Amino acid sequence: MHRSSTLSSLAVAAVIAIVGSRIEAADMLAAGAKAYKPFAAERIGLALAGARELQAAVKGGDAKAAQAAWIKSRKGWEAVEPITGEFFPELDEAIDAWPDAKQGYHAIEAPLFAGKLDEVKAPTDKLVADLGEFSRRLAAPNFRFRPQGLLNGATKLAYELGENKSKGGESPYAGTSLVDMQENVEGLEAVYTLAFADALKARDAKLAAAIHAKIEEVERLVKIADIKQLDQPALRKAAEELAVLLQNAAPRLGLKKPAIRG
Repeated sequence: MHRSSTLSSLAVAAVIAIVGSRIEAADMLAAGAKAYKPFAAERIGLALAGARELQAAVKGGDAKAAQAAWIKSRKGWEAVEPITGEFFPELDEAIDAWPDAKQGYHAIEAPLFAGKLDEVKAPTDKLVADLGEFSRRLAAPNFRFRPQGLLNGATKLAYELGENKSKGGESPYAGTSLVDMQENVEGLEAVYTLAFADALKARDAKLAAAIHAKIEEVERLVKIADIKQLDQPALRKAAEELAVLLQNAAPRLGLKKPAIRG
């Protein structure tokens, strides 16, 4: 009886420890998701400010200023791509459809960088409205990022970076495809560092270090002066390896394994 009682007590203690560990991990993930929100809000604010400058420049007939404003807005948007499709799919489709865009950044891009300002007035007005709605929803006090959605979005973007964006043709008319990738990597790093790094270190320090190292490798590969210098095979390999590492982190964080495609 004594031995059975002891074993029973040990079993109960083990269950309590497991449950406590899961609660602690969930709390850390919730705190991380909350910590990420200001980054997303700041970058969407940049995207919206750039779009408004674009709108004003188009109305004023200043093509050079309009092009610079498009690039400014685009930088803000690319840094939050881990969340755009995952949390705001209909706005993502309106703002950043590619390659066959009927609205949004890429519908504006070709005529804008050809100097055809009369063709971009209506789509620019809509871009401002859509980014304004995105910013409003994001800023709502009751809006919360779900850790699962953040991991899903980061994993898909990492894979997309290797599979498609590494080919360098996302923003060919503006000539900013390299900048797009640089901002994407910054956005991936922000999601991982703010939302997941601490929780993962507590559960699997080796995997946490591997993800950090892989992000730094991807960052080095895109931190170049000219897209002609891009080592596309190396970037594809590193970015897709990052996607797999993020998938592997899911069970350690108590989350479902993300898909690598949307």
